[in-house]
Amino acid sequence: MQSEGVDKVERYSSGGLVMGVTGLVLLAAVMIYGLVDDEAGFAPWAYPFCLLLGVLTWLVMIRPAVRLHRDELELRNVLHTRWVPFAVITRVDVTQVTVVTVGEQRYVGSGFGRTRGTIRRDRRASHDTPLEKRSTAWLIEDKIERRIAAARERRTTTEGVAQVRHAWAVPEIAVLAVLAVATVVLALVR
Repeated sequence: MQSEGVDKVERYSSGGLVMGVTGLVLLAAVMIYGLVDDEAGFAPWAYPFCLLLGVLTWLVMIRPAVRLHRDELELRNVLHTRWVPFAVITRVDVTQVTVVTVGEQRYVGSGFGRTRGTIRRDRRASHDTPLEKRSTAWLIEDKIERRIAAARERRTTTEGVAQVRHAWAVPEIAVLAVLAVATVVLALVR
């Protein structure tokens, strides 16, 4: 692949980006309409509710992804992220979601997958099928497997084994909580 060995982060998702951005633009238009037109009759709780819908749209449609760093695979889900070093991955499967196995542990990334039809087509393809006829998911799975092999070759026995890291999406969770409380309070006060 062209970008193999380059230190840039590669991001892959299953296509919610266009619909997510469309949803955010529509929500912004609704909020602008409510702010500009005094006779629109927007309730005070409608503004934090629109912002809440915007954050949910971003979390569900735009945030989830599989990102390939130089030495690790990042599985971005709706409310949390895992970083899995390539050197410790024992198996990767890109089905309807991306599943990474490390020893006995399985980690799921909901941001990238393939349809059932694509899964069937990829299973029927032979080893000599040209790359142009392979699915994007097959190519990404192959790229991850090659990075796993390269990371294992680079790793020495004296070197410590990197651990799987996990982080909650704390800012997003906090914004969701604040907007939900603001919506409920404003709806009850009025």
